[in-house]
Amino acid sequence: MTPRFNEFYPDRPLDASHPAILLDFNRCILCELCVRASSEVDGKNVFALAGRGITKHLIVNAESGKLADTDIALTDKAMQVCPVGVILKKGVGFSVPIGARRYDQRPVGAQALDDAPRPAVSGSCDACEGNS
Repeated sequence: MTPRFNEFYPDRPLDASHPAILLDFNRCILCELCVRASSEVDGKNVFALAGRGITKHLIVNAESGKLADTDIALTDKAMQVCPVGVILKKGVGFSVPIGARRYDQRPVGAQALDDAPRPAVSGSCDACEGNS
């Protein structure tokens, strides 16, 4: 049986071009945790979001669009933050059982702030402090 509304179930490819990492774009929930971790923590900008609305999707920020053409490493924070398994280590896969994962204990948003905290805003204005 096929879905009635195909636009709700876009078929996105797997990226197995990297020797140690597999990307399954079909699992992505667009939480942007890998984008933020790659940019703010790792300083590499490996991932990005492209498109708008229903066509929004995760991309690899390389000219070829392949993960093998980036400088991502297994030790990068972006490798650890995905709550749904888009970014997987080859040969290991889903090694942590459901219920024992980090995101099963706390909400994704709360865990996200620990993994990639927002930079502190320097300075403030009177309006922000309530001194208007």
